[in-house]
Amino acid sequence: MLACSGFGWNNEKECVEVDSKDVLDAWLKAHPTKFYTPGKPFPLFYRLEGIFGRDRATGAGAVSGFDAEEQVNEETDDTAAGFDQSEMSPPPDQEGFAATQGQASHSEAGATAGSTRLCGRKRKQVDVLERMADQIQQSSADQRKNAQLIADAIVGVNEKWKVGEKLTQLGFGDDEVVRAILKFAESPNVYAHFWGLSDSQMVALVRSII
Repeated sequence: MLACSGFGWNNEKECVEVDSKDVLDAWLKAHPTKFYTPGKPFPLFYRLEGIFGRDRATGAGAVSGFDAEEQVNEETDDTAAGFDQSEMSPPPDQEGFAATQGQASHSEAGATAGSTRLCGRKRKQVDVLERMADQIQQSSADQRKNAQLIADAIVGVNEKWKVGEKLTQLGFGDDEVVRAILKFAESPNVYAHFWGLSDSQMVALVRSII
């Protein structure tokens, strides 16, 4: 506001003065605010004065000649200590070399960590694929086993039907055929030899087991 034409500061009243109401209305229209109202006290004045006026010269930091001399001596000692440290420090080239080595070490460490993470992800992917392959193989094995059981059952039914048909052809009655099939089920070895015999031998075998 004070930087605009038509405004000025009154030190006695500690307020901003404006040349005319038109100038004030134009400024308020361009800078709408709710912090104060024209013609009324500005409640934030002293608070802002404490903030923006704290760097002005108040004399609080003034020191005597003795204190100033002592401060100069302390600064001289600090400067000398700084020179000693600089003499003990490595040359700039060596510092640059050490920094380069440090950066290289960090880069190598970062690359190693990234490679480790990448290997870890690949290892997990391989493990998942291996488990999937095992499950597929197990599922295939189970399917083959079930298919074999079904095939065996079909073959068994066919063979039993063949046995019944053969025994009927050999002159056995239904009860005798049933008893013979039950005996064959109890003794697979006897059943295996049955089909290698002649008709007369088959009749003799069946007569002996029923």
